[in-house]
Amino acid sequence: MLRQAFNIARDAHKNQCRKSGEPYITHPLGVAHIIADMELDLASLLTALLHDTVEDTNVTLSDIEGMFGEEISQCVDGVTKIAKIAFTSYEEQQSENYRKLILAMSKDIRVVLVKLADRLHNMRTLTYMPKEKQQRIARETMEIYAPLAHRLGIYNLKTELEDLCFRFLKPKQCEALEQQIKIAEVERRQYEEEVVVILERLMKEAGVGINSSLLVKGRTKGLWSIYNKMKRQDIELDDIHDVIGFRIIVEDVASCYQALGVVHASFKPVPGRIKDLIALPKPNGYQSLHTTVIGPRGKRVEIQIRTKEMDEVAEAGVAAHWIYKQGGGSKNSKDSYQFAWLRQLVDDVVQQSDPKEVLMCVKEDLFVKEVFVFSPTGELYPLARGSSVLDFAYKVHSDLGAQCTGAKVNGRIASMRYLLQNGDVVQIMTSKTQTPKREWLQYVRTSKAKSRIRAWLKRHQKENSAILGKKLIEEGLSKYSRGDDAGKREYQRKLDHLLTTFKLRDENHLFTALGSGQLSLKNVMSEIFGTAAITTTNNDRSDPSARKDRDSQVLNKSHSVLSDVPNAKNGIVVGQERNILLGFCRNCSPLHGDSIKGVITKGKGIKVHRTGCKYLSEADEVLVVDVKWDENVKNINLRPVQLQVICSDSPGVLADMSRAITCLGMNIGNVSLKKMKNGRGLARFEVMLGNLDDLDKLMTQLGQEEGVLSVSRR
Repeated sequence: MLRQAFNIARDAHKNQCRKSGEPYITHPLGVAHIIADMELDLASLLTALLHDTVEDTNVTLSDIEGMFGEEISQCVDGVTKIAKIAFTSYEEQQSENYRKLILAMSKDIRVVLVKLADRLHNMRTLTYMPKEKQQRIARETMEIYAPLAHRLGIYNLKTELEDLCFRFLKPKQCEALEQQIKIAEVERRQYEEEVVVILERLMKEAGVGINSSLLVKGRTKGLWSIYNKMKRQDIELDDIHDVIGFRIIVEDVASCYQALGVVHASFKPVPGRIKDLIALPKPNGYQSLHTTVIGPRGKRVEIQIRTKEMDEVAEAGVAAHWIYKQGGGSKNSKDSYQFAWLRQLVDDVVQQSDPKEVLMCVKEDLFVKEVFVFSPTGELYPLARGSSVLDFAYKVHSDLGAQCTGAKVNGRIASMRYLLQNGDVVQIMTSKTQTPKREWLQYVRTSKAKSRIRAWLKRHQKENSAILGKKLIEEGLSKYSRGDDAGKREYQRKLDHLLTTFKLRDENHLFTALGSGQLSLKNVMSEIFGTAAITTTNNDRSDPSARKDRDSQVLNKSHSVLSDVPNAKNGIVVGQERNILLGFCRNCSPLHGDSIKGVITKGKGIKVHRTGCKYLSEADEVLVVDVKWDENVKNINLRPVQLQVICSDSPGVLADMSRAITCLGMNIGNVSLKKMKNGRGLARFEVMLGNLDDLDKLMTQLGQEEGVLSVSRR
């Protein structure tokens, strides 16, 4: 079957070449080699060879199913990107690709293992791609695929992905660090051999590993890991004492704790640096004892102690004990502790409809560092570090979260905003009259809590809009039919016509569109009674029932401010309307491509905000309306965007950053530099930009400048 799959892939890709000039078949072969190194099953190897045939050639899923069966067809489909749908933005396409991958992964974990192998081979050959594409792919890999490998416990693959990304995202820093490490390489290797010999002798003298099951080895940290530690702690390479980590592999769990006792009896342990991840494993199944001691020559030494099985899981993660290698199914693995995070991620992704929210949800769930808390009955709950009481309530059950009023933490009353600490015992307090509030979004950290709160608010906002819309219809009918039942009968007679005209599913959607401001009451009444009848009716400004309509729809009110669609450089569509008086929030300054919402204002039309803007969260829910970017508009007006840069406080850094911005053809509106207590500088730039692509280019360029530590949008 392998030969058959190779022949099909080779023939399908025979007229295709990679950017390097090599035949395209070298890529599926490279992916298959990575899968073979992971010791996965035949189905995984077949998927690796065939994974690009459906996406890039005339081979169909039906063809693959006919030749290799449904199992292989489904795996190939899971790895295949969604490329045949028209998306409004690259971000939307990527979010749908991630959604598809995660849902497929929940059914068969081999899908994501092949996808990770695919991404690793692409990163190994990324040199041949244009620089801009290198940056985009490397950033996407660092944000999604490396954390995904970490979550699955495949640390070898995760480390290689991070180091490859480091080379493309920060080439100068990567090269400089490599040179530093190379200079001290000989001394470091000598020290590694010395410590290994000492640890082996101590273990054997204590009777640990007398059955030849003992293995002591040293391992150098990845470049990205070392660079991150230097940056995070603001130290030099010489100040990092755990560039080399040591592992003691023993026969069983009891021997792990015995080995830890031997190490601590021989070397002084560093307080606060002992972790028991055997008793409390990581969600991906990782288990080990961690300790840091003052070792030979007075240097700090980081030591990990575990069994052989634990070491295999630590190196290869889920692939180390993949049940398909034994020819079984995946039912047992789906219920294991290590897949709990995946089930949660799938649940969170299914809840999201906005592409930005999908990406945010995936990134949050993959990057999470955890805190462990207990229920009153002693059940252990892992949550993202920085989680609140409210996060815990939603973790236990959505209904518990929705009715949460606070908690007892370790026997003391605490608010729902209290940030949980390791070992807290949490008892949630509830009230049947409690309901989620928009400000709750500021109290929660986890994607589950955020998605449940947003879903509740959205559902109830629609309900409120429908109630308001129904009332507007009733008052409009009363006004234009002068109070008799003729208007109601005419409305019922023309209801189907209204739904067809405004492209609405049913009457409730009509009410919701009216109540949310997406549809003008005047337009609806014109369809029922005719434009002439509406025009001759008394001015609706004297009628209180039209207040919502006036506030939400400012059509024909300020035409001197507006222009025709081809020249409407604001580029915003509200419902079906383009010529709407609107403005942009100065606090969040939305750019074309941002996820946005509108807020109806009195006399000033609709104010456009980025989702997540604090002013949007404080707005009355009834006045929040859906808005979107008009993809037909080009040459959109530039808007000021605030950037914050953490940099080294050294001469010339500000000038270099300013030069980098102007070299991109971008205008700087304002700039300031403030010294920080830790010897760093905080630079703030106001730059005129048009869309997210411009922002991405700018942040990439600034991030590559010498002395720049981080770049963020305010």
